[in-house]
Amino acid sequence: MRRMIAAILLLLCAAGCTLRPAGYTADFFAMDTFMSITAYGRDEQAAQQTAVRCEQRVNALEPALSRTREDSDIYRLNQAAGAVCEVSADTYAAIEAAVEYAALTGGAFDPTMAPLTDLWGVNTDAARVPAQTEIDAALARVGYQNIDLLGENQVRLLGGAQIDLGGIGKGFATDAVAKLLDDEDSVLAMLGGNIGAYGQNPSRDSGNWVVGIADPDDSADYIATVEVRDRSVVTSGDSERYFEQDGRRYHHIFDPATGYPADSGLRSVTVIDTVSTRADALTTALFVMGLEQGMAFCAAQNVAAIFVTADKQVYATDKVDEVCVFTFLGEEKGYAYAQ
Repeated sequence: MRRMIAAILLLLCAAGCTLRPAGYTADFFAMDTFMSITAYGRDEQAAQQTAVRCEQRVNALEPALSRTREDSDIYRLNQAAGAVCEVSADTYAAIEAAVEYAALTGGAFDPTMAPLTDLWGVNTDAARVPAQTEIDAALARVGYQNIDLLGENQVRLLGGAQIDLGGIGKGFATDAVAKLLDDEDSVLAMLGGNIGAYGQNPSRDSGNWVVGIADPDDSADYIATVEVRDRSVVTSGDSERYFEQDGRRYHHIFDPATGYPADSGLRSVTVIDTVSTRADALTTALFVMGLEQGMAFCAAQNVAAIFVTADKQVYATDKVDEVCVFTFLGEEKGYAYAQ
C-alpha cells in the first residue's frame, strides 16, 4: 500500500501539482495504510493547524470503522451474535451509508463480505482458493439486508452476518476531512488511494488539482489524468492486492453473487464524486458489474467513472466531461481510448 501511495504522489507531481514550501504535509499511518494530507492556509502555521486537525480526525475514526481492533464498534457488533449494539454516531453513519449504497447497486457493493474476505485471505500469509462448500457456507452469511438499523445508533446483525467497512472506510474518512474545511482552506488528502482535492491548488493557474489514473500494469505510471476541484477521486482495481495459485491470479474484489473474485473483464474503475464515501462504494460495485452493466448504471445514476478493461480499452462516462478535465495519455503504453 505504501508503494501505491508513493506512486500517487509521483503521479500528482508529474501531472503538474508541485507542492509549494508554504504548505504543510502531515504523513501518518492509519486504517492499515500510509496517508498524507497537505494543507495550505493564510500562512504556514495555519496550514499546519489544518493538516494536523485533519490527521487527528482520521485517526479518531479508526475505532469507529475498524473490524480488527478489539476496542472498535464494528468488532463488538460482529461479536454480538445478533444482539443489539449501541455504536458511535460515526460508526452508525458509516453503516447507514454502506447499506444505502448496497441497495443502490443491487448488492454489487455489500458491506457484509467479511466471511468471504477472511476465507480467501487475500494479502495475507493464509491466502488460498477455498473449496466450494466453504464458499457456499460463507455466502450464506453475506447480505446487506441482514443489517438491522434500529435508529438512535442501535444496530444488530442477523443471519450470522459480519460487517467489513473496508470498502468505504477511507472514503468516509475523506468526507470527514472535507467537512472540517472552510472556504479559505486548500487541502490535498491522500488516504490510502482515496484522493480528496479541496479548495484552490496554489501551484496551478487554473486552481485545479491534477490526479493521475494509474496503469494497472505499472502503478508507478499513469494512463490518464483528471483535473478536479472540491471532489474526490477513487480507484479500485485488481493490481495491488492479489495472490496466484496454480497459474491463476485471484484479486481482492469479490462478487457477492458467486463468492469468487469478480471476473468482470475489468482491471480498474475510477469514480470522481463530491462524496468520497459514495465514490468508494461505487468503484467496487462497478468493478463487479463489469463494463456494459457498469456503464448503464452510470448513465442511469449520472456517475462520472472511468473504466479500464483487461484488453486495454479505456472508457469514460458522459458525466466525466462535466465534472473534470480528462486527458488520455495511454496510447504509448498500448491502451486505446474508446470514445
